Amino acid sequence: MNKKGRTSLLLICLALLLALTYQPLFFGIPVVHAGAQGVRMIDLFTQKEPYSGRGINKSSDAFAPWSEIFLFALVTYNEEPVQHLPVSFEVTPPNPIGGFPLYRVSYTNASGIATMNFSLPWPGERPEEVVFGTWSVVASVDIAERRVVDTLTFRVGWIVEIVSIATIDENLKPKTHFAKATCVGAKLQIRNIGMLPKTATIIVTAYDAHNDPFDNIVLNDFDVEPGENYIYAYCFLNISEQAAVGNAMINASAYNAPPSMGGVSYCPEVSAKFVITSRDVAVVNISVSSIDVIAGEVVNVTVTVTNKGDQVETFSVSAYYGSSLIQTLLVEALSPNQNRTIIFVWNTTYVPPGSYTIKAVAEMLRGETERDDNTKFFDQSVVVRVPRIFMIPRELSIIALIVAAALAVFGMIILLTRRKKSTLQPVTLEVDVLPS
Repeated sequence: MNKKGRTSLLLICLALLLALTYQPLFFGIPVVHAGAQGVRMIDLFTQKEPYSGRGINKSSDAFAPWSEIFLFALVTYNEEPVQHLPVSFEVTPPNPIGGFPLYRVSYTNASGIATMNFSLPWPGERPEEVVFGTWSVVASVDIAERRVVDTLTFRVGWIVEIVSIATIDENLKPKTHFAKATCVGAKLQIRNIGMLPKTATIIVTAYDAHNDPFDNIVLNDFDVEPGENYIYAYCFLNISEQAAVGNAMINASAYNAPPSMGGVSYCPEVSAKFVITSRDVAVVNISVSSIDVIAGEVVNVTVTVTNKGDQVETFSVSAYYGSSLIQTLLVEALSPNQNRTIIFVWNTTYVPPGSYTIKAVAEMLRGETERDDNTKFFDQSVVVRVPRIFMIPRELSIIALIVAAALAVFGMIILLTRRKKSTLQPVTLEVDVLPS
């Protein structure tokens, strides 16, 4: 670029700078200067410090149902409070509610703050569906012939809420049927919609089919962190042997302090149903194929078992002679109120002779409270005998040996004699007959 071109570009830049500096002369547009007409501002916030929503278009911490909400609007001009200015408030719920949107006008005080307050409504039908959600408030004011606005939002709901409860087993897996004398586990899903951590007292109580409580657990000083992520809590309650069998219930509540210290509930109680079952297997009959056997013979022991409980059971059954095990067999998938017969094979080959009591024992199930019928004895003893061996006195045995030896010698002589006779040549006798 030549010298003339550079000079032209410099003149254009100076002209643009003058136009921006003295724009009223060229465009007639007013400009707000801090030292001249000032900076106008309105800041809307609530009583929920430290997360009250201070700042332009910020959110406040959450409110619980029935809360009274205080709104503050700070009006400043050139960072100085402005008093006796009318501020308009408009409160809008997330869903249509009678009496809302709510409109109010309040004047600023000497500190430049206009205030208003209202209580959250609680309609008679579907209150949670109607009231819960994100509310919005708009505050507006005219400062030096200019409208200034700030918007605030806040959430309404159960601050700490037990969202759900479910029954689980000892491995934290879902389960709905539990036997007496066992444990029922509870898995709680908890949420804190606030902006600050909360401390809660969680109480879980279990009730049997008669609605009688049989156990409860209290989780004191349970920390619930803020946010939409769920917090999980686990606990286990013992089902007593006296608990009624049938449909049962487990309930959970959250308090801001122990009830004994005046704590109030954060949210409604939640519950889950489960079933308390009875487990009872029994040996109802036992028989044997013989009660008097010779060692080495096989005895069949026939056993009949039954399921007196109300759930399908798989269990083992063992048969004994005296204190010694004959055999253990597995009974699989025996339905309630059903019988099954099994046969044990007792090989008596190495069984010492004697009289033996025969019994059958069904496995003790977890949670089984009636255990006397798991064992049954055969009503007679089984006698095992050794094979019969005839004993001969020593004197007679010697004589018998002598006689046996003599007989053996005599037999040999007879055999030898017969052999010699059989080797002799035949004799031919010729007879001449004289003629008559």
